[in-house]
Amino acid sequence: MNRLDNKVALITGAADGIGLAISKSFAKEGALVVMSDINIEKCETEARNIVQDSGKAVAKKCDVGNSEEVEELLAFTIGTYERVDVLVNNAAVAISGNITEMPEEDWDVLMNVNLKSIYRTIKATLPIMLRQKSGSIINMSSAQALRSFDNWTAYAGAKGAMIAMTNQLAGQFGDKRVRFNTISPGAIMTPMNEKRIEKEGDAYLRESKKMSPMHRMGTSKEVAMTAVFLASDESSFITGEDIKVDGGLCTVPRYDEG
Repeated sequence: MNRLDNKVALITGAADGIGLAISKSFAKEGALVVMSDINIEKCETEARNIVQDSGKAVAKKCDVGNSEEVEELLAFTIGTYERVDVLVNNAAVAISGNITEMPEEDWDVLMNVNLKSIYRTIKATLPIMLRQKSGSIINMSSAQALRSFDNWTAYAGAKGAMIAMTNQLAGQFGDKRVRFNTISPGAIMTPMNEKRIEKEGDAYLRESKKMSPMHRMGTSKEVAMTAVFLASDESSFITGEDIKVDGGLCTVPRYDEG
């Protein structure tokens, strides 16, 4: 407890799944959490739940694919807490497609939400952290940036670019006491995967478990506690790292979903 005492943490894509688990875990560790999502109703409900559980959280609608809304989100955060200590870029969309068939519009939507949003949030947040002379920025990448999955080229491209971008920024701003790291989850039991299991049956669950040497899917809480570590002062000498939370998925041969 209190590993993040009074740190102001801004989390995108916070209404569900990994983003929600991070929000809850941060609040339990004493952070002042700003939860943002396009689903503001769900986000507000979850923020109220955190408050009822003795945590501190507020909700703000934000489409990270829109520059004006990102700027409004940062203005709201500063207006509420006067600082930003942690930024977690978690919001994303999952759009698959064979590169020879994927519509350019789908590619552009994915890149706008999954990659250009990182540019938007960091551009708005970094000057604040530089003035504070402290900050931790955590970008949620994916094992798909590191292993081949059929028909996920756009998603993998965005997540891989995120790792490269994080590494570059870590080198540039390391002496300014602002840290940049990524987390790359593997097969995690998120609401999205729960829906796939309902739709595709036990075969999808069995194949997902087989992806890693640990023969199970991870939990959102396991990803969240890695984020807690990177947000806390316990990781004060760690920057430019990608931490894989994948049960060893990236240590074994490529996964063929077909």
